Amino acid sequence: MVAAVASMVGCAGPTEPWPDDPVGALRGPLQLARGSRGDAWLFLYGAGEGPPGAPAVPRYLTAVSDTRVQAAPADYVFARVAPNPFRLWGFLDVNGNFRADIDVLAQPGASDRVGDGLELQLQPGREVVQAYAIGRPVLTEPPAFRLDRPVADVALDVSATTPTTLNLVSDALDGTLDPRAVGFHVGLVDANGDGRPDDANGDLVPDLSLQVFLRWKPLPGQAPVSGEVIVPLVFDPSPFLSALGGRLDTEVVVTALQVTVVGAAEQVTARPGKLPSVVVLGAPPRGDYELVAVASSGQFWRMPNQLAGTFASQGVRFHFDRGSN
Repeated sequence: MVAAVASMVGCAGPTEPWPDDPVGALRGPLQLARGSRGDAWLFLYGAGEGPPGAPAVPRYLTAVSDTRVQAAPADYVFARVAPNPFRLWGFLDVNGNFRADIDVLAQPGASDRVGDGLELQLQPGREVVQAYAIGRPVLTEPPAFRLDRPVADVALDVSATTPTTLNLVSDALDGTLDPRAVGFHVGLVDANGDGRPDDANGDLVPDLSLQVFLRWKPLPGQAPVSGEVIVPLVFDPSPFLSALGGRLDTEVVVTALQVTVVGAAEQVTARPGKLPSVVVLGAPPRGDYELVAVASSGQFWRMPNQLAGTFASQGVRFHFDRGSN
């Protein structure tokens, strides 16, 4: 039967056997500057996910120790990976403060080195060899913050007469981060690379790079079929636009930021290679939320986070008590 099928498709010679292992592998040499020190961490995200976009959970993780980095050439290995499109991204932890077990510290910070995101397609039973370069210096810490007053619980329901505002203050958390490199970095967006500031929503106001929003933490059975539910937080763009003066090559850094809760939720679904799909939902769903700040670098901070056991300021609960469902 096999011979008959081979003759029907015109096969005149030996054929490669059909892979019987459903997983593939990814490996390759790390390309680092001479004398580099630190552990290299590499991640596989879903297609279009990961830095410098919104925070995402990687599908796979691997590491190359400082000892192996110094004994260059050093290779990274993802030994068993399901066949799918992925984005490969990684960084070199120069100062040794990466913590895989603490959400907000599982990312690069000041003095580290990062690489670019590479889109890959892994096939079943095949090994892909891909070199990966890490060399771009990171100049800032993630946009770590606390509220301006000690509080454990914040109700977010919006009133027509008294909108809810939150005052965020940069915080290095007693030296957990470099106090010289924390802050809210705000620049102009040029996602299409045309050399002009973007205005994605057509409101005649240039888009700013810092994103601040609330993300719904649904209970089991409440999550939307696709995407995630967020509530945008807005801040006055005027001082930033004035200071930036239309320049794309600079940023304004502030250590305090007042944001206002918008009374409408959005369902945002990522689309690889395209702008996210956004559907306005109306009143935010009832329940708990996390407050997220994302810089143009892809560095982020969220609250509450896993530092709450050490710093009470990082354990604040945010919630809507009235909502759309």
